[in-house]
Amino acid sequence: MKPKHIAIIMDGNRRWAKSNNFSILEAYEKGLETLNNTIQNCIKLKINYLTVFGFSTENWNRSKKEISYLMKLFDKFLDKAILEAECKEICIKFIGDLDVFGKPIREKASLLTNITKKKKKLTLTIAVNYGGQQEILIAVKKFVTDFLKTNVKSLKNLKDFEKYLFNYNFPNIDLLIRTGGEKRLSNFMLWHLAYTELIFLNQMWPDFNFNLLDGSVNEFVSRKRKFGGM
Repeated sequence: MKPKHIAIIMDGNRRWAKSNNFSILEAYEKGLETLNNTIQNCIKLKINYLTVFGFSTENWNRSKKEISYLMKLFDKFLDKAILEAECKEICIKFIGDLDVFGKPIREKASLLTNITKKKKKLTLTIAVNYGGQQEILIAVKKFVTDFLKTNVKSLKNLKDFEKYLFNYNFPNIDLLIRTGGEKRLSNFMLWHLAYTELIFLNQMWPDFNFNLLDGSVNEFVSRKRKFGGM
């Protein structure tokens, strides 16, 4: 059975730029093009949910020039997505702390979420200023707040806690793909990846294409998922 929900860590833009004699800015432009192509490729493969790591809480440690360009690229993506929203059946959501971004970006992200919320062909979730540990901490704080307000005695099961997480009502992530050759999770969707199948690709993100996506899906289908059982 094909995965319903795929997550991608889009890694390798800067190394791709260095190895191909492009600027970092050109690499990010190519990476954005790759994301747009990947969205369409997921629709071709009938993948219902796609979650991508757009910008982590740790990425603020990069140079001011690079961060400035990433913000401009994010703004460009929002403008394009808003213009195309009416003719595309893609629901777009954002997870993470968007309060750190400027008002124009926050307003555009909110608008895009609202005008695409009824789209059903693919649900795209973009994690920005996101960290998996931070998500769990936020969820714990929300639970404690409700505990103090309602005198809830305990958590009966994991589902009672998961409702405080981002995208708690989405299907579990079936497959995580990370490009760029690194083999780590980098603080991405830590709770959600408990039983996710992991695939690490050597290809850099700008080189990610339909064949690599399709090959990853086929690799997922070939695996036997036991979930701790027989």
